Amino acid sequence: MIKTSAILLFLNYCLGKKVDMSMVVAKIDWRQPYTFASRQALLGFCFDGIERLTKEFSEELKQNPMGRDLLMTWMGKAQQIRRQNIKVNVVASKLYSMLREDDLRCCILKGQGNALMYPNAYSRNPGDIDVWVNASREQITEYAKKHFMIGDDIRYHHLETTLDGVPVELHFFPGIMNNPIYNARLQKWFKRNADLQCSNVVSLPDGIGEIAIPTTAFNVVYQLTHLYHHFFDEGIGMRQIIDYFLVVNDFSKNVFLNNKSSKITPSLFTIKEGSTSHPDPLTLRGEGGNRPTRCSEPLRSKDGGPSKVSPDCAGWDRLSIEGDNSAGSATGVTSFASTALVVVQRELKYLGLWKFAGAVMYVLKEALGLPEEKMIVPMDEKRGKLLLAEILNGGNFGKHFSKYGHFTQQGMAKKYFLKIWRNMHFVRYYPAEALSEPIFRTWHFFWRMKNKK
Repeated sequence: MIKTSAILLFLNYCLGKKVDMSMVVAKIDWRQPYTFASRQALLGFCFDGIERLTKEFSEELKQNPMGRDLLMTWMGKAQQIRRQNIKVNVVASKLYSMLREDDLRCCILKGQGNALMYPNAYSRNPGDIDVWVNASREQITEYAKKHFMIGDDIRYHHLETTLDGVPVELHFFPGIMNNPIYNARLQKWFKRNADLQCSNVVSLPDGIGEIAIPTTAFNVVYQLTHLYHHFFDEGIGMRQIIDYFLVVNDFSKNVFLNNKSSKITPSLFTIKEGSTSHPDPLTLRGEGGNRPTRCSEPLRSKDGGPSKVSPDCAGWDRLSIEGDNSAGSATGVTSFASTALVVVQRELKYLGLWKFAGAVMYVLKEALGLPEEKMIVPMDEKRGKLLLAEILNGGNFGKHFSKYGHFTQQGMAKKYFLKIWRNMHFVRYYPAEALSEPIFRTWHFFWRMKNKK
């Protein structure tokens, strides 16, 4: 088998880092990184790295060529992923416009927004479209019945449908946690921050259209909750870790201020008491068609008149801290960076995410080389090693686990008990969430039965 260090080095290379790949390229069995990329839903992302290798390490590739059949197979998969991304982007823009025309404020979660952070926005393996609609469960359900085909099985936090052949999840709220206390806190946090996320409008690549996506500051907390939930549900893969690496890296650019010459706007975080700071800008990245742009005018209502201006479009390039007149000064910038980090850490503790965040920071450092100065919390090596082992063994959403009785591939009854057995391995590390998982899952089963339409 390929050494873990070699494949992780290759992932760093695919992220665009300057990495000496000469020894790896000269000795690697190319079927192994292909298998790894397939299991982790990274075929498009890794093929970008392969293309770069052909330019930078051509001599080493002559000594250890990939083979035409494997190369063509990999290329075909990458092209398919690109086409899927284009289709999903088109449908996401259409869905966003539909909801806005019907006066429903919303934002697209995770996938399409995360793809904009990649070196190539078309290389991320796409999934379904998750859209958070800022309305009541009843309003969203009635809207879905009028405009989509939906089944009678409605989940606690979303319902499932399709649009133009693309799976869509209409979310009542972005995510959930197993522990009822932390879940209640999380839902309150979502409500306090909903308005801004629905105003953060960006342009999709190549003029496809516009969508609203969460701010980076929101994502640094929200996507961690998403990882946390899926860790106990089925498992998480390296694709989700790369997504979060890019979120943390973007957050660090805007908040930790490694480049003190850049203009920064404070990130949006709502403290427990309900006070808020201001949104952060989404760093422009990439060239040409892959570069997202900020909206330059107010959002438009259904009848064409002006609606609420997106806060991220109204002075997002200005440092604006309430009570701070030192905008642009090194002291003011440093003070803000310290305050923003404190707020993030308070939120993570308040939501019960501190230990898991430390584990994720360890994985981001070991797997993708995240510098310690960019970490949102200190690393937790013990929990981090456990998390990394689970990621490497299980693959994308735990579909390839060789342990726990291949629980993701079992029938409902057997999967139920195997999942409990798996989560009991995590009780010593995350007792509140691990012990709550089977209770929540049982409650959710009966909730779905009761609320079938």
